[in-house]
Amino acid sequence: MGLDKLITLGAALAILAASTGQLPRAIRAVHIAQLHLIKESQASRWSKALLLPKTK
Repeated sequence: MGLDKLITLGAALAILAASTGQLPRAIRAVHIAQLHLIKESQASRWSKALLLPKTK
């Protein structure tokens, strides 16, 4: 599927969701899917984020 068709499909889905009052629900679903994608793409060997030491 070409990028043009994906953009058209996305725009149509956004308009449909907005017209039915479901846009917040659709946005939440996209955010959850993005988080799942980020989590699945992480390598198990990636180091953890370095935290700054706490100051008194």
